[in-house]
Amino acid sequence: MRTLLITCIVAAAPILAAENGAMNDAERAFLVEQMEKSKADFLASISGLTDAQWKFKPSPERWSIAECAEHIIISEGFLLGAAQGMLKSPPVDRPATSNAEQDKKIAVMIADRSHKAKAPEAIVPSGTKFATPADAAKEFTARREKSLEYARTSNDELRVHTTQGPIGTMDAYQLLILMAVHTDRHTDQIKEVQASPDYPKTTASR
Repeated sequence: MRTLLITCIVAAAPILAAENGAMNDAERAFLVEQMEKSKADFLASISGLTDAQWKFKPSPERWSIAECAEHIIISEGFLLGAAQGMLKSPPVDRPATSNAEQDKKIAVMIADRSHKAKAPEAIVPSGTKFATPADAAKEFTARREKSLEYARTSNDELRVHTTQGPIGTMDAYQLLILMAVHTDRHTDQIKEVQASPDYPKTTASR
């Protein structure tokens, strides 16, 4: 009887996590996957760039790759801090939108660069914070690893602390999804810069 009871408790653990607001196994796996994928794609996009490529601006009003990278990096701490800061607010009943379908909808919407958004002043880049792609890669890796450690180990009740986001009510877990996919959004912006007709070539053409 005791063995059966223990088995039932273990089997119910993911369900209980969902009910009390903590991530269940599937939610944790999805978040970590988004973080790891966007990390790899961003680092690949800035690897091996020349100084001219790093600083190139397609037009005066558009960001350089250095500015895109800086924005990604400073946004990491800004958004992780915002998600953790939400935990200080009183918990609410788990919203109906705190589900896998909405999580994926948020990921798709944030990655879609046809929807433009203005960055908050706190995360507008200067373009001078990281002198080289290597400097940026080192700082981003350190910040993303901190985020990944939190995603892999946290039992905070992220699903029952909410705020108003780009598509209405978002819980703290969904803000972490936004953070991960925000990196993808601006990695795509980097690729747009690299596709510009005047983008400097790695070597002189012959």
